[in-house]
Amino acid sequence: MPGLRLTGIDSILIELGADRTRIALMRDGELVELMAERAGRESRLGWIILGRVREISRPLNAAFVDIGLDQPGFLSGEAAHWLHPDTPADTPIERSLTEGAAVLVQQSKDPHAGKGASLTADIALQGTHLVLTPRRPGIAVSRRIPDKAERARLRQSLLDHALPAQAGVVVRTSATGIEATTLQADLDALLGRWEALQARAGQATPPLVLERPLGLLEQVLAAAPEGCRIAAADLAGFTRARRFCTAQRPDLLDGLEQHRGTPSLFTAEGVEEEIAAALARSVTLPGGGELVIDPTEALVAIDVNSGGRAPREAAFAAVAAVARQIRLRGVTGLILVDFPRLEARADRDRLLAALQQAVAGDRVAVQVLGYTRGGLVEIIRPRDRETLAEQLA
Repeated sequence: MPGLRLTGIDSILIELGADRTRIALMRDGELVELMAERAGRESRLGWIILGRVREISRPLNAAFVDIGLDQPGFLSGEAAHWLHPDTPADTPIERSLTEGAAVLVQQSKDPHAGKGASLTADIALQGTHLVLTPRRPGIAVSRRIPDKAERARLRQSLLDHALPAQAGVVVRTSATGIEATTLQADLDALLGRWEALQARAGQATPPLVLERPLGLLEQVLAAAPEGCRIAAADLAGFTRARRFCTAQRPDLLDGLEQHRGTPSLFTAEGVEEEIAAALARSVTLPGGGELVIDPTEALVAIDVNSGGRAPREAAFAAVAAVARQIRLRGVTGLILVDFPRLEARADRDRLLAALQQAVAGDRVAVQVLGYTRGGLVEIIRPRDRETLAEQLA
């Protein structure tokens, strides 16, 4: 499971409360996303767990795995394939697992709406500059490293270091300019972690959590763009952020600050006001018109009201707001957007291209599928965390 992707963020605001952590991701003074966790309800994303297969479902080509929660986790046949990566990806799951077997997995989605957690056998171990994929071979370099010579250097430095037959590595953006010896030390540490996990799994009785990743704050700081401003609302948040940055992200120390005085940090930066607006059903658009957002059990409907503007002008003016509200509210699943009707095929194509570009900076991979036969724009946004409303409930 890859780490957080925080493209385009220029400020991170931190508030560590007694019962809740809130982290605001900002760009150009606007709230892009709020990440919140309540004490006792922390996300289990990325946890590595030794589970026990409770049931194999041939019709679903999936396994239900006891991971120590009230509901078993869901391991699809595709995700289970990585237990034996040398076999075809469409191999039936009963050839990889049997009921009662212990299985080492990583949680890829939290439980939601009565459904258990999603699991994967494609485990990823996060390092300082590298991600080890012990069951997925190959060397991949972050697309955010554009320089071809640097990409080639990084790849070669890892090719010079022997990897286990089925293991692979993802080179993170932070590896830019890092010496080969440092990268190899990072890789050695990751390989040692994997060996230790396998040894523990071989001796443990499932279900058992074998490894928890960094806390939410540390995950965000690890993924923060270079030069990002980090502001903490209190001494506790400042101290914890400084401790992590000193050890792992010294490039962020110059931008680290503690907020003092009144009003509070989130109020002073306009975050509280933006959170309230993001929980409302409608959003006023600059220049006129509004978005009306209605979540249902099956999908999320977004209606773009033109406010008297010409359809083409209103539709294109709403694109950025639609992309922003989807991410800010943590909207997931099927999303149908009713833009003002565009008669020309060329205009519809340009709208889809503009929307695809607007969602490209999202933390998760959003798919713009196109127009439905009924004239609505269809979008899919994968779920990994709770929606904004659920996080603040």
